[in-house]
Amino acid sequence: MKKLIILSSLFASALFSLTSCEGTTEPDPNTDTFTVVEENGSMKISGIINRNYTMDADKDWTLSGGVFVGDGATLTIEEGTTIKSERNGANVAFLSVSRGGKLMADGSASNPIVFTSGEETPAAGDWGGIIVNGKATINTGAEAEGEGGTGTYGGTNDNDNSGVIRYVRVEYAGRLLGTDNELNGFSFNGVGNGTTIEYIQAYKGADDGIEFFGGTVNLKYAVSTGNQDDSFDWTHGWRGKGQFWVVNQLPGGGDRGIEADNNGDDNTLQPNSNPTLCNLTLVGSDDGDAENTGMRLREGTMAAIYNAIVTNFPKNGVRVSDQVTTDHMTNGDLVVAHSISANNGTNWKDCADFENDASNSSVDPALNGYVGTVAANAVDPTTLDGFFSAGTYIGAVEASNDWTAGWTIQ
Repeated sequence: MKKLIILSSLFASALFSLTSCEGTTEPDPNTDTFTVVEENGSMKISGIINRNYTMDADKDWTLSGGVFVGDGATLTIEEGTTIKSERNGANVAFLSVSRGGKLMADGSASNPIVFTSGEETPAAGDWGGIIVNGKATINTGAEAEGEGGTGTYGGTNDNDNSGVIRYVRVEYAGRLLGTDNELNGFSFNGVGNGTTIEYIQAYKGADDGIEFFGGTVNLKYAVSTGNQDDSFDWTHGWRGKGQFWVVNQLPGGGDRGIEADNNGDDNTLQPNSNPTLCNLTLVGSDDGDAENTGMRLREGTMAAIYNAIVTNFPKNGVRVSDQVTTDHMTNGDLVVAHSISANNGTNWKDCADFENDASNSSVDPALNGYVGTVAANAVDPTTLDGFFSAGTYIGAVEASNDWTAGWTIQ
């Protein structure tokens, strides 16, 4: 009887071990629609991940072409993991989370998760970045197709949950595929507010750093560095919240710090883009682009923006364009308040309502790079919504609390 108990215990232990490792077992060609092959010391993954799978930090990983996390599957990436695009790959590499799939990429300040180029000499546009497709509402129809064949997004569930992305850095992404067909560092397509996104950086991409296509997802602690088009971009009815955003343009590239749209085809489409943002620092660079503007609010967007610093943009600091957008500003549906626009070509363009707001100013914020804040005239974000953290200062990064240190690169 004692021997039987021991054998039963060993069997149970082995069964538990197999079950607990189910997400990391290697693909079965009879049932799985993705492959993992060891090549040149790296685990090369391709196809559609159709069940739970884990990328371990003790291995190097390579994306071969477009890799999808399928509906019902969860891809877990351990903190400290590095994932590269395939060198000289025949197809554009990217990671796309399908509607109903989840990405659990939960890094840490000391061990961020890094997606980067696999080329010997990395350059902007080497690969396609991270795309998350959700089931939240958009204003281009019930659903839409992502650029670059990256999946369908949109739906009716604004509380949809696509997982966790925390302490994740994307480098050298933003592949340009054609006119109006571009991949960004991070693309959040119809993503719901059940998704957690915190501490992300888009570094030296060929297109936008971080873009929202509709949806309701929120974003706290974000850095967009040296991206060649817009640093942050929203369109098609994005209604999330954001706090502690940094734009750090670098010489040789960069368009707008924020390009904000509702819908270019019809500025009045619903749901209307209408985010609430607090504690931003947008620092421009003179790259010779005549349209290099800190904050371009246009094509019918609404927004409530507080505690922002916009500085060093050679064209404009804050600019409002298009009649519908101007009407939103006039009637109070588009707000920029308790903010600073200073040391730009023109600090306030076509937005006299903002320029004449006593809570705004054009006083030099005296930043050290993008670090530094201004206490005067700030609003307490916690009075706006429970999402926001306390921070009664203007700007994103306090000198005494540089939350970008250690996990970002400059």
